[in-house]
This record gives sequence, C-alpha cells and structure tokens, in this order.
Amino acid sequence: MREAKITFHPLEPSEAAAGPITVRAQWLDEAVDLAIERLKVDYPDRSHDLNDYKPLPHATWRELLE
Repeated sequence: MREAKITFHPLEPSEAAAGPITVRAQWLDEAVDLAIERLKVDYPDRSHDLNDYKPLPHATWRELLE
C-alpha cells in the first residue's frame, strides 16, 4: 500500500494548483482515480473537467508498512 500526494495543475496559468490531495492506494493509477473523486469534494468551486488540467498530475508517494 502506498500513500500518494496528487496535485492537479490547471492549464490556465493564473489559477492555483489543486492539491496536494492525499490518498492511499496500491498503484499510482488507482491513486489518481481516488484523487479525482476527492478533487470534486475538496474543491467544489473548481473545474472537475480533467481537460482543464495538465495531462499528468504531479504525484509523490511513499510505501506504507503493512
């Protein structure tokens, strides 16, 4: 299991980044999917259309001991 911090960077340079959003997942793809769902909850006033953000979010992660 990994703890990932995902940050979404908007295409519009005047807007601030959304995140970092911390999630726990086994794989990075799964972490991004979870972060997208959290983006909708944590940032209700921001665009939820992923086309408004750069194609790859910034992600950092660390392994969790099980």
